[in-house]
Amino acid sequence: MRKIILLFLVLSIVSCTNQDSELCIELQNSKELLSQNMDNYRSAWENAFIKRDINLLDGYLHQDITHLDEDGIINATGPEEFKNAYSGYIVGFPDSEFTIVKLYGQGDQLVKHWNFKGTHGESGKEVNVYGVTLVRMKDGKILQEQDYWDVRKFYKQLED
Repeated sequence: MRKIILLFLVLSIVSCTNQDSELCIELQNSKELLSQNMDNYRSAWENAFIKRDINLLDGYLHQDITHLDEDGIINATGPEEFKNAYSGYIVGFPDSEFTIVKLYGQGDQLVKHWNFKGTHGESGKEVNVYGVTLVRMKDGKILQEQDYWDVRKFYKQLED
């Protein structure tokens, strides 16, 4: 069933090249919204890590932003708590690299496959972990994130 729906969407997009029907306009708007959301999201995280300044997220965070743990429990609400939840990765790992391996999406929902690696500033231990983040966007800003990653592997690398 999913293959049929996907085929329909692909055929609809392809057949829209020379038409202005409501469906074609809606598909084009959806494509543009997704592209904008993905660009905004990628810019937010890449700028914050490259420039080593968590406050660069300010223009990208929705005022009602939340961060959820793997069990769906809210562990940060609002832009300041959200930034505090992530700032330790920039401050604690001064040479950290955060790479968005792949970013997928549909409308206001994104899925980010990522890699974080760096050297812990106090212990000198190196970490290298991968994870996935489920993202909800609203009005071009990050509304919610929920991370899935091997936290035990991260801490084990800090211990070894």
